[in-house]
Amino acid sequence: MSFTPSRAQFKKNRTCVELPPNIHSSGIWPGKPRETTIANEFDTTGATLPMLEMKMVMTFLVTQLFQLILGSFGLPLFVSQMLAGFLLGPAVIGRIQFFENWYNDWIMSLASQDVLGTLTMFGYSMFLFLAAVKMDASLLLKTGRKAFYTGIFSLMVPLIVGFSTVNLLDYQKGKNNLKEENGVPYGIKFLILSISRTSFSVIVSLLGQLLILTSELGRLGLSAALVCDMLTLTLITIARALPTSKKGVEKFPYKQDNLSFPLINLGYCLACVLVVRPAMNWLIRQTPKGKPVNNGYIFGVVLLALVSGAPKQLVIYGPFFLGLVVPSGPPLGSTLVQKYDFMVSRVFMPLFVTNCVLMSDLRELRFDANLLVLLVITMLAKFLGSLAPAICCRIPIKDAFALAFIMSCKGAVEIGGYFMIYDGQNITDGVYALAMLMILFAHLIVAYAVKHLYKKSTRYAGYEQRNVLGIRPNSELKILSCIHKQDNVPAVINLLDVACPTGENPIDLNVLHLIEMTGQDAPMLISHRMQKKTTMSSSFDSEDVLVSLLKFEGEYGAAVEVHPFTAVWPSKWMYEQICTLALDRLTHLIILPFHRLWTVDGAVKSEDETVRNINISVLDESPCSVGVLVNRGPLRQNHKREDWQAQFNVALIFLGGEDDRETLALTGRMTGDPSIILTVFHIKPPTEPEIGPGLDWDSVLDFESLRKFRLNNTGNGRYVIYREAVSESGEQTLDMLREIVHKYDLFVVGRRKKVKDSTPQTSGLDDWSEYSELGIIGDLLASDDLGCRSSILVVQSQ
Repeated sequence: MSFTPSRAQFKKNRTCVELPPNIHSSGIWPGKPRETTIANEFDTTGATLPMLEMKMVMTFLVTQLFQLILGSFGLPLFVSQMLAGFLLGPAVIGRIQFFENWYNDWIMSLASQDVLGTLTMFGYSMFLFLAAVKMDASLLLKTGRKAFYTGIFSLMVPLIVGFSTVNLLDYQKGKNNLKEENGVPYGIKFLILSISRTSFSVIVSLLGQLLILTSELGRLGLSAALVCDMLTLTLITIARALPTSKKGVEKFPYKQDNLSFPLINLGYCLACVLVVRPAMNWLIRQTPKGKPVNNGYIFGVVLLALVSGAPKQLVIYGPFFLGLVVPSGPPLGSTLVQKYDFMVSRVFMPLFVTNCVLMSDLRELRFDANLLVLLVITMLAKFLGSLAPAICCRIPIKDAFALAFIMSCKGAVEIGGYFMIYDGQNITDGVYALAMLMILFAHLIVAYAVKHLYKKSTRYAGYEQRNVLGIRPNSELKILSCIHKQDNVPAVINLLDVACPTGENPIDLNVLHLIEMTGQDAPMLISHRMQKKTTMSSSFDSEDVLVSLLKFEGEYGAAVEVHPFTAVWPSKWMYEQICTLALDRLTHLIILPFHRLWTVDGAVKSEDETVRNINISVLDESPCSVGVLVNRGPLRQNHKREDWQAQFNVALIFLGGEDDRETLALTGRMTGDPSIILTVFHIKPPTEPEIGPGLDWDSVLDFESLRKFRLNNTGNGRYVIYREAVSESGEQTLDMLREIVHKYDLFVVGRRKKVKDSTPQTSGLDDWSEYSELGIIGDLLASDDLGCRSSILVVQSQ
């Protein structure tokens, strides 16, 4: 397969090719010319290496210039790549006459096209292989009915409508813009199939660039695209293996006879399933837990992927089938993606897309009425076939339209398919140019429509307030605790133990183990209560988290109910899954681990900025209250153990405001444990307004909350100390904190995000705040200046 100038596809031309090919040029000031070149001729254009470099630089430069302009409007990079191809094509740049034959010598030279064609076809094969590696075919078994019906109908409806339209328009008699002698039936079939299919990798790229990959709509679109893509692959395999007439065989690319092709495909599929898949699992077992895969194994898998595309019967489907049997995720799939995805997706594929579009000549467009009718009807059937099942499944109307647009998107996979049949001379220049324009407009329309139909800002909007303060007495507290690593588990369990769950005040604990998604395209949320055996890789370490949590649940019996989840998610969108799960589970409080961990002696053990960004995003978007837990050591041992004798001291710093009132409600649940001593420090300004009509509503609520707290949490074995102090400045508040910082095991403070102006108690302290997510008081306690060795819980109300 080779790239050749588009206008030479259906013409017999005589072309002189220099053999052996000249790789290096003779320089800007050439010396003695080669024997094969004309004297005094500047032969840089005949050298393959500088022509390849020049074309790569020109492609990337034009693409980035387009993206610099279009990116500000939120358009995907794929659009810029296609526009660069059209600009560099014969219909635009090719019409400018700088000097004689400059375009054929510099842009369309056979030498540079052959080299670039080989390079980009290698990249396209690797793209298909990696795209399949990142696909988890096992997710088909977990697909919901919405995605399942949408995926099936979005493929079958346009196929049926398209082929019915072909029969009505009588395309078999050559009344079209295709070459009848070069396979009209196959060209028509491919056009219909290309419009009907939905490529999973194209949808992943689109949703990622629109920043909705992990949203509810994005996950539904991914699942539907996976169903559609797998069904398309199955139909293509069956169709290619079915016996055809001798004339039909000649029209089908890479199909030589009726027996060899199905046997080769069947043998290859069996070899992948029965030999390659067990070999991949063996490689994973040979890799120690938490360690990278041996480079020798990685090189062997890549070499196998390249060899799989060598037979002409498997030139495209060979690498794709092989990628499907490679286990996605760590350690093997993620390593393959990490090593090769950047070069393939950022270098080879942009060259491939731009060069394929460059081959289209817009001057050859011939608007055949029948062909246009066929394309429009099939595309409309594709849209309606995706929209109807979504509406029938009661998806909101705007989301249903957005999903239909997503399923109608076209991209690099369709470009590669069109080029295959174009290079095989099954369609003319005009149809090929029309196909490229169709892909460009489809991508533009889909990106614009989805961006305006699906509003991310309303995804976590709750219809009622959900916080600890709003819980009725003797009712269940629903908590969502996030775990990034095993070190976060003990701190969360100890905090919940301090929260004193009882039969009268039970805790419904949802634990979300967050794992960064590597080596796969589809994010996963796994409920361990809903399945008996997890399908995740053992390297995810969720088993250790589960054991600790289930042990905690067993110690408290009916007072605690644990619902463990594992989310394999892109790190920059993990906050979306946290907020979505909190909304779905109707939680009152989200507990987030602080991004910094300390050793026992106070030294910083680790610091993760990714975790900090997640925490900040959750604080901004959360549908309920949020607590950031700063773990400076174990809070205490489980009080149910017989050797537990010591008291546990908790300090609440109350300055006023909605967040501080939330801390009162939370610590009020701790007073049910007689082993816990709670001290409330009410730090007041030097002058407080008297109770009356002129008092602001926030102060009224603060006064009433403190009154009820003192009334309900004294006596009956509850040990609560209430202390008041007056602070005229932030410096006095800092001195008070220095006095008590070593006397308590846990500090509970409010973030006070909604306090607009700096109050007298904290004046001057906000300028020194390092971590805004902790608030002013929380940041002071967590800083190294005070030398605090106690854990800190910073609470933000909804």
